[in-house]
Parts: sequence; structure tokens; C-alpha cells
Amino acid sequence: MPREIKSLVARLGWPGKAAVALLALTALFYQAALRPLDAQRESLERSADGARQQRADPNFVRTASASSKLSAFYRFFDREESTTDWLAKLYAIADKGGVSLQLAEYRLTRGPGRLDRYEIALPLSGDYGQIRAFLENALIEIPVLSLDQVSFRRKRANDLTVDTDVRLTLHVLRP
Repeated sequence: MPREIKSLVARLGWPGKAAVALLALTALFYQAALRPLDAQRESLERSADGARQQRADPNFVRTASASSKLSAFYRFFDREESTTDWLAKLYAIADKGGVSLQLAEYRLTRGPGRLDRYEIALPLSGDYGQIRAFLENALIEIPVLSLDQVSFRRKRANDLTVDTDVRLTLHVLRP
């Protein structure tokens, strides 16, 4: 039997040997890479079908209760920083971005829940790019800050400096 295999291999030549090797590599690739992916796809399809059936079921009850969702909401606002820390950070962001802050107006509004809102009216001065970068960085670095309103004014059409009125709200959890 081994002599027959040797003579068969000898008759194949290099193209036949390359084809056999390619066939063996294809089988190996299928076993090592494609079969696990196929099993994973089937598992994902089953879980997606189960989720679709649950959504279609009128008796399906969501596991998270309203009180747990509300407590998760309030946990987002439970931060170590105080209001003065957030404001100092806001002024540092403006200073770093080259935005000129003029006199700001603050107003505390107590909400019906556990959140207080510090409404901040900021008149800013700088070019459009600086003001946009300031707002973007402030919203990224202060996660409890929201942008309520922005209005831009130029004294002349060819001025680079833009006077801007910004209204921000700092949401703080009441102790």
C-alpha cells in the first residue's frame, strides 16, 4: 500500500501536490475558523429569536422596575465634586480654550425630585471655533452639565470675534 501511494504522489507532479496541499489547508481552515463562527452565528440567531418572541408576547414583563430605573438615574448625578468644583472646572476650560468670560449670572432652581438645577447664563467672547471647542470640552468634562441655548452675534460681518450668549444648566443631586 505505501508503494502505491508513493507512485501516485510521484505521478501527480508539482501542480497535483499543490492542489492536495491546498485542499488540506482548506479543510483545516474550515475546521479551525469557520465552524466556530457558524456555531456562534446560530447561537446569536437563537437569542435574537427569543428576544423577538419576548417582545411580541403581551404578557412579557420587564425585569427592571421603575424605582430601580429611577435610582440608577439618580446614581448618575451622585458625584464627589461640589458645585464650586464644577464651576471652577468650567472657568478653567474657558481659560484654556482662550474664551473670554464676562460676568456670569447664576440661578438655583430646586426641582420637584432630588435634583437641583444651577442655571448659568454666560456671555462669551472669542472666535467661533474657540467657543465651539469650549462648549464641546465643557460638556465632555462635566457630565452633569447640559447646554440649553446658544446665540451668536457679530458686530460686523467681517469680524472674527463673536459675542455669544450661552445658557447652561448644572444638574446637582440634592444631599
